[in-house]
Amino acid sequence: MSKVGVNPNRQLSVDAYRPIVASVITHLPDLTSDYHKTRLDVVKCSLETMRRNTGVNCEIMVWDNGSCPELRDWLINEYKPDRLVLSNNVGKAQARTSCFRMYPPETIIATADDDIFYYPDWLKEQIVLLKHYPNVGCVSGWPVRTQFRFHNKSTVAWGKRYAMVFEYGKFISEQEDRDFCTSIGRDYNSQLRTTVHDFDLRLKYKGVWAYATGHHCQMIGYAGVLGPLMFYSAEAMMTERTLEKIIDDAGLLRLTTVNRNTRHIGNILDKELEVLWLNSNT
Repeated sequence: MSKVGVNPNRQLSVDAYRPIVASVITHLPDLTSDYHKTRLDVVKCSLETMRRNTGVNCEIMVWDNGSCPELRDWLINEYKPDRLVLSNNVGKAQARTSCFRMYPPETIIATADDDIFYYPDWLKEQIVLLKHYPNVGCVSGWPVRTQFRFHNKSTVAWGKRYAMVFEYGKFISEQEDRDFCTSIGRDYNSQLRTTVHDFDLRLKYKGVWAYATGHHCQMIGYAGVLGPLMFYSAEAMMTERTLEKIIDDAGLLRLTTVNRNTRHIGNILDKELEVLWLNSNT
């Protein structure tokens, strides 16, 4: 006899995907190298502020790319996301593409690196732009002056034609610009010299402001829009501008909230962000 009885789970239903997903791709291979030795707290800060400050009901997903036992134990036993993929290190592009293609097309997915800090209502504010503006490819929450140099031709062309206001200026605050420099280890005076001819591009459409660019480190979009544009690549770090160009070439808008609601940490958690993180835990 090749079969005994009927599978008792045959008539059961499964939990459907939630319409909004906040996801992070983590990679912490060790705690001994100079670059990674303080990153466990960075990742914990990122994931905890991401979940605590979404401002909307959503699913939390983590794709871990071959991290050390210390991080994986924390993910499994303490953080406990709704969905957790424990993979060997397949690279960011592979993981991100897989995440977007596993959800229904109408799902709103936020994706990010594991070194992003999230302010209250970060996801709620980005969803406002995603739903308000037409033909959006992605929305980010971290305004960066140098990002306006890259792959926003479609957004600029659309803004000049349809936005109620489209303007150039130095709108990103000095403190936000300094924070950006700190997070990537850049001298602020050097930043001023290299961005003297850079301007922030701001637009207003039906009463809602946005910056005319996006950022690959943290963004949201619809699975059905971004999923088909994403690709698999074995390159560890060099695929980000390619994705930005693909979105731009598709004629889609790349936007950023005018209020900073996410922020790059880097590989060291500074005292200001540590205090904000710890206070949010109380």
